[in-house]
Amino acid sequence: MSAPRSQAPLRLGMIGCGLISHAHGRAAQTLAGEVRFAACASRDAERAAAWGRDYGCYHVYTDYRDMLARERLDGVVIATWPIDHRAHIEDCLSAGVRYILCEKALTISPEDVLSIWHRSRALGAVVMEGFMYRHHPVMDKLSSLVAEGVIGAVDSINATFHMFDPENTAADAADRSWRQKQETGGGVIHDFLCYPVDAANRFAGSLPQRVSATGFESPRYGTLNRLYGWISYENGVVASVESSRKAVFGQRLVIAGDQAELSLPQAWTIPGDAEITLSRSPGFIQRRSEVIAAPFAEPHDGRLVDFPVFRRQLANFANVIRGTALPKISLDESVVNVLTLDALARSVRQQACIDVILPSPLADAIG
Repeated sequence: MSAPRSQAPLRLGMIGCGLISHAHGRAAQTLAGEVRFAACASRDAERAAAWGRDYGCYHVYTDYRDMLARERLDGVVIATWPIDHRAHIEDCLSAGVRYILCEKALTISPEDVLSIWHRSRALGAVVMEGFMYRHHPVMDKLSSLVAEGVIGAVDSINATFHMFDPENTAADAADRSWRQKQETGGGVIHDFLCYPVDAANRFAGSLPQRVSATGFESPRYGTLNRLYGWISYENGVVASVESSRKAVFGQRLVIAGDQAELSLPQAWTIPGDAEITLSRSPGFIQRRSEVIAAPFAEPHDGRLVDFPVFRRQLANFANVIRGTALPKISLDESVVNVLTLDALARSVRQQACIDVILPSPLADAIG
């Protein structure tokens, strides 16, 4: 970390004024005096103007490149389609922005994420992926329990993210969600599966080595809307990761060790308090469980965009800019996630096991 910066409110810019951008805007309102959105940009002029009014952002643009050229910004938040993330991040870097918070999934290809990794390292810039679930206290609690050996040696991980999509929108509808379009990075891989993969890579305690997966496309949209995969790690840990738009809502995370098991029934979008179930086997075919609380009693109105994890995420980003904290998720981790997701997608297409290959500069940096 660098020396702490001034405590004047940080000036942030927003690229993209869609749904998830409001989570960042509302988070900034709760951090008044620490950060403020000084400028925003959207191709939709009315949407940009409305966003500016909602969050006290008086400099509104329809071209984000104009915003980057004219504004003196301490950092930029990117809330656009995954397919556009590389261009937006690299344009920020070219404009001199050195602190970037980009919504997940960081990119949709190894080429894109490695380009960002090389450029940001060369410039001394920080690119932080917006995995808001990482900022819930329950994730730190899970990490502590695993690190303290409460469950013994980790054997396996199971992580899922399902959400049913009735696919009522016509394939040629102008208002079809980006999640239902191949050309914008839609489908489960970069929208939902990225959460289970991030958690698996985090708790495995080792780098991914090989994957195998099966999957199915939406007949209406052509997007990959069901994927069931396995990841093997260098230390022998195995993870099963699943995501389906044809299953009822579910976000399970289970970490099994040789002494006990930790489970979280809703892992990725937790509005407030959470409970971890710790299960042991005291004897033959016996199972005993206890609940470990992870309190998070910060106010919210029940909508996703008002969940307190977004405030904590933006606070972390602000502290990174000020030099008083490290990113909750490193760019190295994000790169490994993208490489893992790409391997899973290729496994589906090729119907084969695929090695997860880390380029030597990245492997050397991770050490």
